[in-house]
Amino acid sequence: MANKKYLGMTVRQLGVLGGLAGLAFLLFCIVGWLVIGRGIGVVQAVPPTPSPFASATLIVHPTQTSTPAPTPLPYETLIPIGWVQYKSPLYEFWLPAGYKDAQPEHLVTGLGNKPIVDLAVRGSYTTKSPNKIYVTVAYEPMTANSFDEFLNQRITALGPVVSERSRVDLNTIPAMRLVFTGRTGSNTDINELTYVILDGTTVWYVQYTAELTEFYNLLTTFEASARTFRMVR
Repeated sequence: MANKKYLGMTVRQLGVLGGLAGLAFLLFCIVGWLVIGRGIGVVQAVPPTPSPFASATLIVHPTQTSTPAPTPLPYETLIPIGWVQYKSPLYEFWLPAGYKDAQPEHLVTGLGNKPIVDLAVRGSYTTKSPNKIYVTVAYEPMTANSFDEFLNQRITALGPVVSERSRVDLNTIPAMRLVFTGRTGSNTDINELTYVILDGTTVWYVQYTAELTEFYNLLTTFEASARTFRMVR
């Protein structure tokens, strides 16, 4: 039996061959297991892809620039055709034609103190209007530590008659714009537009007074007239 051959080989030879084949299969399994295990380990060892760090963004702040001072308009362009000049050694300004000299009979002369009235004229909205329009220019010395303090003192002394108060420029000349409300002796509601201008140590008042409805109809005319006010040097 031991010498009987199968496929040209003895039983002993076939046994050795089978053992070698089993050993080879065992080695193949071991190698495969190691390769698969290493692959899994490699996969597990691969670190997660890091999220990109947020980088600082360069913020360019706008360059601060100073606001250029307003350029005054040529004085001649402020004067409407047909208007009349009123001039003294100290100032000049313009009004529509038709005003005549008059005593100041309006709501406030200056700001309640006793300024020097340098000009007082009277006109009318229409030839048939029963109401009168008054325009006054007055001045007085500035007696407080500051212009704001001076105005506050004057306005407080007047009581609650100021309906508007704002800072404006009259063709680049700084001024305080005030609107006063009140009534005349005939119970006519009136408004008075006052521009207060500081020139050195002198406070100037340019005032326009009219019946309430006529005041608002003429407001743009009053404001245009005030822009022509300037000191004579």
